[in-house]
Amino acid sequence: MRAATFFGLLGAAATSHALKYIVPTSLKATAANCVYPANYTVSNFSVITDDADSTKNVTSFSFADAGTGINTTCTHNSTSKPSSVGTNRWPCDNSNVSFIYQTTGIAGLTLIEVACPGSTPQFEASGLIKPNLTCTNSTSSSTCVAKQSYILGEFDSFEPTPPS
Repeated sequence: MRAATFFGLLGAAATSHALKYIVPTSLKATAANCVYPANYTVSNFSVITDDADSTKNVTSFSFADAGTGINTTCTHNSTSKPSSVGTNRWPCDNSNVSFIYQTTGIAGLTLIEVACPGSTPQFEASGLIKPNLTCTNSTSSSTCVAKQSYILGEFDSFEPTPPS
């Protein structure tokens, strides 16, 4: 009996991912069956920058979180509206995921995923990756793509969701 329990615990540990952040006790109590975001994969990352008109710039990629079961496409282009007014945070096709891409300050791609959607209070996990890009320049624009097919990232911050 003890051996079966021990091996059962080993199996559970092998299939779960350690979190890089602390979940508040209040959330643990209200969202007991929640799968918290731990890590994610970004693929097909590309950035197109127009030299003359920044409204024509496009950032796009695919996002997957196997733990929470989210697979979505993320794009920022001239028709995109920010997730929150006055921010540079852009929604993905799945409304539980958003991103910030910046080349200055804390440069890189920050992914944000709502944790335990529908729970109160609402929290979100975030993590930063820095895609290694290769770029091709033309007379009017540049196209950059990630050298890696898949970029693995970890969520390492867990904060209350800001008001929208």
